[in-house]
Amino acid sequence: MNKFLLIVLIVTAVILRFYKGPELFFWHVDEDIIGLTVKRILVDHRLQLLGFPIPGGVYLGPLFYYLISIPYALSLMNPTMLPLFSALLGTISIFLVYKVGKTIFENERVGLLAAMIYGFSYLINIYSRVLTGLSFAGILALLTYLFLYQNLKFKKPVNLLFLGIILLISIQNEGSSLSLLALTVVVWLIYRFKIPAEKLFQILLLFLIFHLPLLIFDLRHNFFISKAFLNFFSRVSPGSMVPYNFSTVVGVLEAIPKTFARILFISGPNDIGKQILPCSNLVDIRNSISPAIYGLVILIIGFFVISHFFSKKIVIGQKIILLHFLILFLGLGLYNLFMRGYVYEWTLAIFFPGISLIIAYFLNELYKNRLLGRTLVVIFLMSFVLINVRSILASSNKFGLGSKVMAVKSAINEVAGRQFYLDSIGSCYSQGYIYLFWYLGHSPSISYADLMFGTGLIQPKSSSKPNLGIVMVNPSENESREFFDKYNFYKAKTVKTLNLNEIEVLVVEEK
Repeated sequence: MNKFLLIVLIVTAVILRFYKGPELFFWHVDEDIIGLTVKRILVDHRLQLLGFPIPGGVYLGPLFYYLISIPYALSLMNPTMLPLFSALLGTISIFLVYKVGKTIFENERVGLLAAMIYGFSYLINIYSRVLTGLSFAGILALLTYLFLYQNLKFKKPVNLLFLGIILLISIQNEGSSLSLLALTVVVWLIYRFKIPAEKLFQILLLFLIFHLPLLIFDLRHNFFISKAFLNFFSRVSPGSMVPYNFSTVVGVLEAIPKTFARILFISGPNDIGKQILPCSNLVDIRNSISPAIYGLVILIIGFFVISHFFSKKIVIGQKIILLHFLILFLGLGLYNLFMRGYVYEWTLAIFFPGISLIIAYFLNELYKNRLLGRTLVVIFLMSFVLINVRSILASSNKFGLGSKVMAVKSAINEVAGRQFYLDSIGSCYSQGYIYLFWYLGHSPSISYADLMFGTGLIQPKSSSKPNLGIVMVNPSENESREFFDKYNFYKAKTVKTLNLNEIEVLVVEEK
């Protein structure tokens, strides 16, 4: 019965991840950077020595770019095929949540419940519609939990080399994945599981080899990475050791509970771009969480933490998840010493599997009450699944990949092979066009992204501005005077206007 339920759960969740793939796929500035970097590797045949930057100017190693090159290569660089790979990664994550949850909590029901939460959550479904370092984060976290559990459970070295490889990928993946290295170090310091000298040497050698590109880049570019690293930590000067203000403290304290709440029941507009992008007005709308849901989340977190200290039964999985919870909370607090107000939801994507397991653990304990508990769990799960599935089916992404591809195709048809300059205006949705113009066969001579991306990613075709221009207009609900001034400036020179969903394409001719 449990296997049948698992199959039905996974198949249904997979369908929800493939639903309206290209139309709902998120595509913005990071996707442009990733796509153009992969083009540099696969098409231009140039080595990439520098990885994706952590906000604040700290750079990781380049391993992520080489991993992400695999789905790009398999899709022949076609961006509309990428949703297939993000959905597949999401599918693997659902199964791993079940398998790892069942193993580390030594309870199959916990694994099933966690897979249900992870599979049907609207918020987690949204993050299955991107293909960035966040797409790998859940898998990396789950495998780290599993390998740590095995070493603690069996009290002997198990899969240490695989654990080392997972940590190596994690620290070159994206910022929050660094928490997995911290988790492993903390678990070892507390429980001191055995690490044979030979295995430790092999792992350290791998770390050294895969960080050589960073060293080479640093030496070739006048210690650019080292300076960026030091500049990041110099953001807090010795004379100002009280960097927090009240809003920053509240933001850090509320970040994880809010994410719990939004994993259960989404808040804010039913649009994927509006759920992910960090524009202040969108963040404010997303933070309008029901007090009842917020109270339920505090109960779940409180129960998980308190039961760990008062339970007679030792649950290794609970210890690991709790430690990761604390590391992320402290890490977010420390990071805000240097990047004040940086409490965006995507920093916790690494912990989406952990959140699902915490909720599942609570529901499993409640389910043990044969009458009231089981009734409450069944009602809750039915409500959770119905509300989240309805939200997924009704979801939109007005400035997503589908809309931007249509806009770019229409623009290319209008320029008809001529040289043109490209601008894109809008306070929130204006990024994500450069790679699409390249893939669809007609890059602009000059673009809005030339200075931002640099010549490492974009090779301008001309030093002079062509008379023909394409302007992508991506309006938010609340736009600045600067936006309207720019819009009116271009509109006065527009010879043709195309409207594609929310995107307005202006064909501009300079006299």
